[in-house]
Amino acid sequence: MEVIDRQQALLSNYEVFLVLSEEDARQKDVKSKRRVRYPENVTTLMFEGLQYLNDTACTTQSAEQIRDLKEALAAYELTKGEILQIINIRPTQPVELSYIIEECGDRFEVADLEEMCEIVCEKLPRADESDEVDGENGEGEQEQGAQGEDQDSEMQS
Repeated sequence: MEVIDRQQALLSNYEVFLVLSEEDARQKDVKSKRRVRYPENVTTLMFEGLQYLNDTACTTQSAEQIRDLKEALAAYELTKGEILQIINIRPTQPVELSYIIEECGDRFEVADLEEMCEIVCEKLPRADESDEVDGENGEGEQEQGAQGEDQDSEMQS
């Protein structure tokens, strides 16, 4: 097999997640009908890919959000690769953008980077951030409760 154009298309984590999810559903359907069996290495790659992507923010994205973000960032003349990394990483601080954007200091002012971060937060809201905040508070309360129980048992002894 010869690769003619190795960068014909760039896929975001969201797009890879959709493809793997569809293929996983198709594989499960095929298993139930016992028509075609996928090689074990393909099944492993799909499983591990889905497992990794399920732990990322791409599961809360939509095609519309990505399209809106691309349109909003068009004014900044970013490369396709830079936009793709912004979609996948969802930077919220200018310092994160400085690692993504090539020659960032020469191309943009700090105010531009802050605007880009605001655009990312607006166009790609992270549902997992609110869950993490709630989870952290809940864990702290559980730890305090466990410590209180330990202290109570020590006092009774």
